Parts: sequence; C-alpha cells; structure tokens
Amino acid sequence: MTDSLEVALQQRVDLDRYGSNKRLLFALQLTFDIEDIDTVAATALTDSSNDKACDLLYIDRNAGRVVLAQGYESENAARQQAPAGKAATLHQAVNWLFNKSQPVGVPDALLGAWRELHDALEDDAIGDVEIWYVHNLPESKQVAEEIQAARDAAYAQLGHGYPGNEIDISGTELGRAVLSRRYESSQTPILVSDTFKVKVPGAFVERGDKWTALCTSVPISWLYERYAQHGADLFSPNVRDYLGSRRSQSNINNGIQETVRNEPANLWAYNNGITALVHSFNLDAYSLEITGLGIVNGAQTTGAIGSVPAEKIGDESHVLTRFIRCDDPETVRNIVRFNNRQNPTQASDFRSNDGIQRRLVQEFQKLGVVGYSGGRRGGSEDVIRRPGENQLSAEAAAQALAAFHGQSGVAYHEKSKIWEQDAIYSSVFPERVTAEHIVFVASLLRAVELEKTKLGQIDASARTEDQAELFDWLGLRGSIMLAVEAIGHARESVIGAAVSDPYTLRFKKNLSMPKATQTWEPVVETLLAFAPDQLRNPLVTSSLRNRPAVTKALSNFRSQVVAARKHNRETYELFADRVTV
Repeated sequence: MTDSLEVALQQRVDLDRYGSNKRLLFALQLTFDIEDIDTVAATALTDSSNDKACDLLYIDRNAGRVVLAQGYESENAARQQAPAGKAATLHQAVNWLFNKSQPVGVPDALLGAWRELHDALEDDAIGDVEIWYVHNLPESKQVAEEIQAARDAAYAQLGHGYPGNEIDISGTELGRAVLSRRYESSQTPILVSDTFKVKVPGAFVERGDKWTALCTSVPISWLYERYAQHGADLFSPNVRDYLGSRRSQSNINNGIQETVRNEPANLWAYNNGITALVHSFNLDAYSLEITGLGIVNGAQTTGAIGSVPAEKIGDESHVLTRFIRCDDPETVRNIVRFNNRQNPTQASDFRSNDGIQRRLVQEFQKLGVVGYSGGRRGGSEDVIRRPGENQLSAEAAAQALAAFHGQSGVAYHEKSKIWEQDAIYSSVFPERVTAEHIVFVASLLRAVELEKTKLGQIDASARTEDQAELFDWLGLRGSIMLAVEAIGHARESVIGAAVSDPYTLRFKKNLSMPKATQTWEPVVETLLAFAPDQLRNPLVTSSLRNRPAVTKALSNFRSQVVAARKHNRETYELFADRVTV
C-alpha cells in the first residue's frame, strides 16, 4: 500500500508549490479531512531559516486541537530510518512554544504563533496536542524515543503553565508505514478482517437493494475487548477517530464514560448506538458471528468505553448496534457519508441546508467553472484526491467574504462563529450575496496566499530587501486575512469609481478560480508593497481582535494607496476594466 500512497501523493500536483512540506500538508489534510489546505498552509507553515525546529503549527480552536510538526523528505528512499537528530530538534520547538513565558529572539511570525497558541490555552480551548515527525522513510525505535522525549517535555511545560487544563498529548512518527496505513484507512472501509463471536439477546434483519443489516445489542465488554485489541483500526470507515475525553459537562465522550462508571444499565437508553460495516454475519440462536469490523458511526462511544478502567466494564450493559453487509462501493461510500452527517463535524455543516447556501450551490452550478460545496462535504477520499485549484470550500468562501467586508478578525480568529451565530452569518452571507461575488473575493484570498507561496520559493539569500520584508509580514498570524480586508477597504481607489454596495463587485467574464486569481495577481503584488509598513502594528502588538488598531492601520494603508495611485494607474485601470460594480 506504500506505493499507492506515493502515487496519490505524486498526483497532488497542487501541493508541489510547498516543496519539502508537501508530504507534511498531505498528512495533515488526510488526518483531519481538511478541504481547503491552501488557506491552512498559508497560516500553519512556519518553515524558515529560524523556525525553531517547527515546520508547522496548526491550531484549530473549533476542534480543540494543536499539531506541532517537523517534516523531512529524503532524496534516498532506501535509507533505513529518518535522522533522529531532526526528531530531537522537536524538543527545542516544544521548549519555546509551550513555555508560558514569552520567548525572546524569535521572529515576529513565530511570536505570533506562540501568542495565538497561548491565547487558546488561556481560554482552555485546547484538549489535544499532537507532535509529529513526518518523513518518507521507515519508522525507527530511535526516532520514536526522541518524539517521546518531546512529548514528555510538552507535558511538563503545559502541566506547569496550565495545571487546570486537561490536555491529551501524543507524539507520532508519520513515516512511510504509518502514513501509508492512514491513507489505506481512507480508501478501505474495513481494515479489521478478523472473525468475532458475541452473545446477543436477539436480533432482526433489514434489507435494501444492495445491503443487508442485522440489528441487535452487544455487551460493552465485547466492545471494550475489540478496542483493546485493534484500537483506531476499528474506525477505518469513520471520518472521525476517537476524539478523546475532556472533563466537561458538554463533552459527550466524558458523559459516556460517566454513564459506564455510574449507570451502566442505562447506557443503552442514553446512547444512540453503533453502526458498523462487516464482510459477513451469521446468527445462530443467540450467538452472532461476524467477519470484518469497521465502525462507521460510534467511534466516540467505542473509544470512551475502551478508555474506562477494565474493572468498570460489565456484561450487564449493552449498546444498540447495526451490522451492515454491503459489497457495492458507491453504497458503502454513502453509508459512511450519511451516517457521519448525522453529527456535524464542522460548523459549516449546520448551514448546509440553509436557503442561501442551497441557492449559491445552484448559482455555482450554473456558472459551471467553479465547484462549491455550500457546507456539505464529501468523503475523505474526495478531500485528499481533489486538486483544489478550481474547487471552493464554504469555509474559504466565508473567510474571504468576512475579511473583504471588514471582519478580518472574525475571518481569522472566529471563523466558526460565521456559521454558528445568526447575526454574523447574515452579515457575511446576506440575501444579496452571489456566486460571482464569492469568486471575486475568494480569488483575492487565493492571490494573497499565492504571493506568500511565490516569495517562499525564492531562496532567502536571493530575496530583495522588499521581498524579505513582505515575506516576513505574510508570515505573521492573521496577515493574509488583514491583507484581504485592506484591499477591500481600498476598493474604490483601485477601481477608480464609487462602490455603493461592495457585494455587487464581480468580474465581467465568468472566470475559473485560477483565471480569477491571475486577474488579481498584479493588483495584489502592487498593493502588498504597502503592507509591511502600514499593516504591521496590529499583528505584532496585539491581534485582529483589537479593532481600533486594525482600523487605524487600514486608514493608513488606504491613504498610501491613494497617494501612489498615479504611479500604479495602468495596473489598476486594467483590473477595473475587468470588474463590474
């Protein structure tokens, strides 16, 4: 299967622009089902000459997750292991990143990353920290020991700085075999192919055109044993592995554990149960035999039960269970997809049936050149195979709209609130928003991200002073969303006309995302020249949440654009000729 992974990675030509970080980003997207990896990469990648051994810092407040990663790509794939010394440098990254005292002697970009992380930790918004070493060689004991040392150091730092927070910390070597297995899990519905027997109180069978299901109840002791034996492999069809348990009344996993400990007889009534794919099943009286087991829905239930001390597990407690046998690949994909749609995995899923989103999906379909999900996502295989250049996720569209229309702080710090809070959602997606306007603002976002990528591809020693300053500024957390807002703020100066309603802005021609991005590029390159001087202060001294500082910076930026318009008139007029107000 390793070869299949490498083939899949080679096919992701859209990630070639990230050079040696290509595999690292692929691993992140594969693991967390990320649709718009470019927007994530623009912020999460910290790879530079002074990156403190941190190539990537991914902070997801919504999921309560942090990933600190170091990547390595060997030109000699025949080597037996990755350099343990590079894994050891993760200890350095942990020391400066998780220390509660503000680090000194690090670039502003890394300081911004540190500040964002500790803001989230102060808010107790992080429950899971993962430390990765991603490479293209076999895993080794020596590297694993170095990663474990980094994990232990992170545990000590966080325990000292945030003793009241409950944070799960893990360290993983994502070498050739482990990453291949993750890829295999995304492609193969059932990894666990063993044959199991279990006593059940009774059962009944349901049938469809291409599937047969047996509905019953299984003892939690049986689930406990399966989890102890196979772990996360049980969840191979599931878009979410077990998410861990935090002691919070709102955390469902902790609630399941409390029920198992204190009210085991009531678990059946309190819990929605489990749905699993199997190769076959056979019921003889009260003895059920199944071959193959892949839990489609119920990973959280199984993981929570498997995490309870063994002495708390008894045969008197059961869980409602459906075992589904299906040999049709398309039906299997739909079983996985729709079972997991019952529990939203992203904030945007709450709006996927919203009238505005349904209308926008139809408008994009009529345009015929840009794919738009409207918040409804496909399976994990859709995400990791998608080239991405002409596919627009609802999350990226929402961030671009929010930033362009004056809410860069929401776009960067609180993007989930766009979907969760009616007032913010209606301000970002008003009734008058159109697919054409979304292409206009989303391609601006892509053009800014692309500018950072292009600068990153220039060797540091070959960058001009202006290029180096801009690259450093684009490395600041929130800079890309602030750039989109600043350009939106200066729209009239660029277009050379009054814009009474900015939601009417669109391109005259029906452009694909790559073509629309290319249209923006000359303007973005010209305007970003003002960013390091005019837009630096709010990102370095505070954050985009400091609205007075942002407003002052935007005013200075627009004044600079106005003052320099004469020198850039040709670029602006060429762009304006392609835009409808």
